[in-house]
Amino acid sequence: MPDSRHESLIADAAGLNDLIDHIREERRFGFDTEFVSEDTYEPVLCLIQVATSRRLAAVDPLALAAGDLDAFWAVVLDPEIEVVMHAAGEDMRICLMRTGKLPARVFDVQLAAGLVGYSYPLSHTNLVSQVLRATVSGSETRTDWRRRPLTPAQVRYALDDVRYLLDLQDRLGAELDRLGRREWAEAEFRDFMVAVEERADQDRWRRLPGLHQLSRRALEAARRLSEWREGEARRQNRPMRQVMRDDLVVAIAKRMPNGRRDLEALRDFNRPGLISRADEILKAVEAARGVPDDQLPEPAPRHDDAPGASTVANLLSAALAQCCLENKVAGSLVANTSDLKSLIRWRLDGCPGGERPILAEGWRGEMCGGLLLDVLDGRRTLRVVDPASEFPVALEPTRTEETPGR
Repeated sequence: MPDSRHESLIADAAGLNDLIDHIREERRFGFDTEFVSEDTYEPVLCLIQVATSRRLAAVDPLALAAGDLDAFWAVVLDPEIEVVMHAAGEDMRICLMRTGKLPARVFDVQLAAGLVGYSYPLSHTNLVSQVLRATVSGSETRTDWRRRPLTPAQVRYALDDVRYLLDLQDRLGAELDRLGRREWAEAEFRDFMVAVEERADQDRWRRLPGLHQLSRRALEAARRLSEWREGEARRQNRPMRQVMRDDLVVAIAKRMPNGRRDLEALRDFNRPGLISRADEILKAVEAARGVPDDQLPEPAPRHDDAPGASTVANLLSAALAQCCLENKVAGSLVANTSDLKSLIRWRLDGCPGGERPILAEGWRGEMCGGLLLDVLDGRRTLRVVDPASEFPVALEPTRTEETPGR
């Protein structure tokens, strides 16, 4: 059936304010953005897409004056209004950068789908196809959204990102209610927002790959080099990776060079932009040498798992896959290998109080936590019942062999 909703491109404050009033009347809206982050320190917000029951609108931030979008972000953050989205981690990061806050009421259709039997994570295109049997065009995937004017095809493509969000919410929400999993979904939506906020709060340098190879002194060097790089990226308005790659930051920190020759001997330290800043880079390393031992950063905790942990985790993974299959939940949404190993360590420690593993908490604990602990303790076993069946494996109570003659 053709979409009868009014479509518009909004490029002035009056049109935006009218849209905001409309959203407040509707009390929910589909939300997405188009941004470009390849060439700048912070993403350039190029388009905001909105869907309600009666309207589809693309808002052009590049045509609006500074401050015009404040009222729109207030709508996004309004706890009386529900924001419907699909895997909007980067969109939420932009919201956090612009406002310092995240919305209180969200519905993520990708997460909801994983809780009612669809694969996770499903792309927007595949989700629309599988749930609504509709087709979304991908003809503008390589668009530079900064260029103006936007063509009708570009606007139509952008609106397709929100066109089906409310229908998806209605369909998936009904299935969540049918299965009694609305609370599961609400918990996942909250956790998603917390993860976005925690990632923003986390020291960026702690996300550098290969830090486990570094001494505490070298960690301090990595921290200072990362801070220098971030300052340069902000000053030049360039992505940090264009100032200095992550692996080179770690390589310099590991080497702790004593002078220019030592620094320039590093492979890949041959770009003019780096060579010309060699003295600043060496200054950061030298500052790390002067930090007292008791003030050096601690390495991230690393767990020494038992020799058989990987084998046991594989066994639990099979049990989890069967449990998820029976309950129609995407296994990749429930847990990964790290989560399984965390459960194993917790069980070996005697299931202490305090911080509990994710598989022993909330809806995951309700659905599969007890079952996985039963497998760990030998109270349940996996048995192949029919390799050709949709449910090829059974999780059954362990049978205790009776002593002969008894």
